Amino acid sequence: MCKIVPFQRHHQDGVVFAVKDVFDEYGFTWEADGYCRDLYNVEKHYSEPGGMFWAVLDGEQVIGCAGLRWHGEECELHRMYLTKRYRGRGLGRRLLETCMDCARERGCTSMRAWSDTTLVDAHRLYEKLGFVRGGRRICDDPDQSPEYGFWKEPL
Repeated sequence: MCKIVPFQRHHQDGVVFAVKDVFDEYGFTWEADGYCRDLYNVEKHYSEPGGMFWAVLDGEQVIGCAGLRWHGEECELHRMYLTKRYRGRGLGRRLLETCMDCARERGCTSMRAWSDTTLVDAHRLYEKLGFVRGGRRICDDPDQSPEYGFWKEPL
């Protein structure tokens, strides 16, 4: 059975591999020293500034991840990915619920997420769990990808 655990340093390479696998699947540009640099030092980019990061494991293999950063009563979801083979099993829902529960425990009352317009399965999940789509932006990634915004308030 797959499990969701708080990120530990030994998950680092697996997180990079899992996210890169999704990037390759969708044809997104991988930029290790730019847009994707947060994945090479998760503690610095998520834990230390006020956040949390999880790894999704099948045994010891990392098959997905998600991160949160909070700013007062608002938090933002980052890097929620599952490799293709593991989608459709309820893991994405469990992962998002884990993030939402953590945010509530930290006193957050709202959550936002930005998602590439091509990730329609993620959009359905957000909406199923009460997020409202609102807004559109161009991401600062190398592909200048269009993204939809999703908000949940109250959390």
